[in-house]
Amino acid sequence: MLTMTTRCVAAIGLLALVVLASGPGVPAGAEEPAGRGVIPKTLSLERAIAIAIQYNPQVEVSRQGTKAAAGQVTQAISRLLPRVDVSARRVTPVDLPPFSFQSTDSTWETEFSLSQPLYTGGAIPKGVEAAEGYRAGSEGAYRRTRQEIAFAVRQGYYGVLTAEQGVKVAHEALSSAKEHLRVARLRYEAGVAPQFDVLAAEARVARVEQGAISAVAGRDIAWAGLSTVLGVPIPEDTQLTTPRPVTIEEADPEALRLEALANRPDLLATKSGTAAALAVLEVTRAARKPTITAGLSYTLREQTTIEGELFGAPGQEIVVSQNSGYLVLAANYSLFNGGQVEGEIRTAEAQHKQAEKGAESLEQRIELEVKSAYLLVEAAKAQVEAAQKEVAQAQEAHRIATLRYHEGVGTSVEILDAEANLEGAKTRLNEAIFGLNLAVAELDLAVGRDWPELMPGEGGTEAAREQ
Repeated sequence: MLTMTTRCVAAIGLLALVVLASGPGVPAGAEEPAGRGVIPKTLSLERAIAIAIQYNPQVEVSRQGTKAAAGQVTQAISRLLPRVDVSARRVTPVDLPPFSFQSTDSTWETEFSLSQPLYTGGAIPKGVEAAEGYRAGSEGAYRRTRQEIAFAVRQGYYGVLTAEQGVKVAHEALSSAKEHLRVARLRYEAGVAPQFDVLAAEARVARVEQGAISAVAGRDIAWAGLSTVLGVPIPEDTQLTTPRPVTIEEADPEALRLEALANRPDLLATKSGTAAALAVLEVTRAARKPTITAGLSYTLREQTTIEGELFGAPGQEIVVSQNSGYLVLAANYSLFNGGQVEGEIRTAEAQHKQAEKGAESLEQRIELEVKSAYLLVEAAKAQVEAAQKEVAQAQEAHRIATLRYHEGVGTSVEILDAEANLEGAKTRLNEAIFGLNLAVAELDLAVGRDWPELMPGEGGTEAAREQ
């Protein structure tokens, strides 16, 4: 039967497989996934996070989003600068009038043009401002993605450690059950214990063996989940070297709240989006104003030769240049557009208001997340302390029950109950430690701490190693 620890770790592994999948599987015969072989034999938590940041596809998707936003900024700025174009075309005249300076042969024409917006009602500068806001928002989303991946790695990493500890607890329980079965058989053969003791001990061994099998399966699932989060395969002989912390530093809820409001990248991104929405609103309002553009165009054409007799110079040829150019100062103003501009303005106003309220809502949600995470950490700390006491008491009770049974003054039921209680206490302690680690990771995520700052001794909330 699956223990609670095993079920917990299995759920974590399955969640990682579903939510943080690295993309489509590799079909048979296809190339191995990128990053194979990058996992060292001894894998620390910090190294695991660094590998996930590099190879998890979600991080790359978010990073490409920042590049796309940077490209939009470049496009917006380009509208402020002069535009120079050149075009070439092959021209073949047809149906020319009887007299024309244009050659009847096919010729090349090359046109150079220069244009510069002089006045756009502020649309171009505001467009740049909007693009900058969207870029800041994409950078915030990228940073938040890195934090979420770091959280997922911590969850998966500690999930594996918890599953490994669950296997250890199961094997210890199995060894203890087998030892009790050995003693029960000896006492039965010596005629000092009933056959019931042997049968009960055999049943206990069978139950513990089932739990050990389930624990091993849960451990394999946890490893698979961690591999998925990292985005690369994990060799079978890899050892995790960062122990699970069991104590943490005290924290001030108000300081955590202020830190979250100042550092949460998704909140900063939302506020940048609000500023961008305001800039977009100004861009739409600028459509009510005229635009003024200056331009210069010059076209190069092949020279043409005209018979001189057309101009009273028989026997001579006149070479005529066909190059031409012009300067333009153009003003444009929309007198009627069917309400399009007004509709765009109303839409932009609503989107700006929506962004403002979205930022307010996110602030409230962040405050709730931080408070909830803090309370979960406090509860997890208390649960670890209680579980540690329970294990100490269960170990002492098991020691006493074993001595009583060996001396013939205790019963098989006493020792079987003591073994079951000790196994349960160790399992609950294992779960409590995992719950504490997960709660701390959730608190760091809620506050918005970046992954290099989360390592023990480097500014994170984790302060002590597992004993």
